[in-house]
Amino acid sequence: MKKQWVVAAGAVVLLCSLAVVGVLVWRPWVKRNEPELAREAEDEPSEGEGTKEDEKESEEVQEESDGLESEAVVPEQPTVSAGEESGNCTINWGNLILINPNFMVDQDFIAARRGQLISISQTYGIPEYHYAGNGDNIMMPEAAAHLNEMLAAYRAEYPGHEIGTYSCFRARGTTCGRLCAATGASDHHTGLTCDLIDLAYGADLNSDDYAAHIEWQWLKANSYKYGFIDRFPEAWAGGLMSEPLNVDEHGSTGLYETWHYRYVGVGPATEIAMGKYNNGQYDSLEHYLKVTQGIVDLKNGVCRN
Repeated sequence: MKKQWVVAAGAVVLLCSLAVVGVLVWRPWVKRNEPELAREAEDEPSEGEGTKEDEKESEEVQEESDGLESEAVVPEQPTVSAGEESGNCTINWGNLILINPNFMVDQDFIAARRGQLISISQTYGIPEYHYAGNGDNIMMPEAAAHLNEMLAAYRAEYPGHEIGTYSCFRARGTTCGRLCAATGASDHHTGLTCDLIDLAYGADLNSDDYAAHIEWQWLKANSYKYGFIDRFPEAWAGGLMSEPLNVDEHGSTGLYETWHYRYVGVGPATEIAMGKYNNGQYDSLEHYLKVTQGIVDLKNGVCRN
């Protein structure tokens, strides 16, 4: 029994000695490494916090999410029912193609159309009066041939007078206000249009001067015989030129230009000029196409297939 007590007492003494040694060794080590331990404690995330890497990853995910949300917000598209199509659904209608702010074309169409055109000045000797600003007067071959016939008829009726062009095809739109159309929305992209003027009556394209321009009056009365129409008649302007542009669902063109003539073919031109579908009054191309070609929605550019 005495022996066992001695052994136990020795074990206690040994443990106490080890404890003293541990304290003597541990405290200096903690002292030396205290800065490093403090940094580790700062870097260690507490509950509810994340590391900087976690925060960055969270921000990136949020940015991606915001991007997806932004992409999902798209401009309102016209409602298209079965058997209908949107975009410029008139693009394959030949001479009856419609280009305006509601029926636009892209750069590919404009470039392709440019390659189909011929020079009116070189082919028929018809002068271009604004070459510096608009380049050569180029046009679709069929339209150019009919334009030459029409202007020859004018010269025959008014000896010594000549109608020339002030702009035909344009690859770019312009930004001069309501009378100018943005790229993709201009009737001049068709290659079927020219602005026409006889300089004997003035050099300005101004509808207020209509009474003084005999050539515009003659064109209004006779152009349909050669397949051309007054593209922007006053009755279909959709308001004064000082008002906001109005190209509406009823067939308004938004413009009034007494010099702007567009080729559509003799048959359609005759029906438009005689008002076959407009109670005997001069029609707009927009309204005519809505009645005869199945445009469902002129405002949003929707056609019937």
